[in-house]
Amino acid sequence: MNIQEQLQQDLKAAMRGGDRFRVGVIRMALAALQNAQMALVKAEFDASAPAEGDASGEPIIVVLSEAAMQETMVKEVKRRRDAAELYLKGGRPELAEQEQREAELLETYLPRQLTAAELRPMLAEAIAGLGARGVADMGKVMPSLMQQFKGRADGRLISQLAREILSS
Repeated sequence: MNIQEQLQQDLKAAMRGGDRFRVGVIRMALAALQNAQMALVKAEFDASAPAEGDASGEPIIVVLSEAAMQETMVKEVKRRRDAAELYLKGGRPELAEQEQREAELLETYLPRQLTAAELRPMLAEAIAGLGARGVADMGKVMPSLMQQFKGRADGRLISQLAREILSS
């Protein structure tokens, strides 16, 4: 069962249970997935735009891959975490807590993220494999690390740990 199907099942359960918070968050997540799918359809349409006067009328059907769904959900979680951070800076802890709860709920639909303790040895090994010597090589190392650990760890955490490893 993919993320979208799971969200739809959980939406039905939340609606039956009267959990307004879950219903709202799940609806936002489904809307984000639908927007991602529409963006793919638009890109496909733009890429295969018929010549002037040629109207094939064929509908374009695009299905989001599991990876695209995960990427969209990661973006939604990041959006909520960033908003919570801004609310805290703005002196609105109640709104920050709301955003944090939403992010935590959305994270349940994603694979478990690596912790700093789990990630540090993997990053050290990857950095050694790339032959990086110091913080000056950060620009060379980061694209490879981000690609290697995409979806398994937060980009900020990867950057922070890589900087620590390279500076030592």
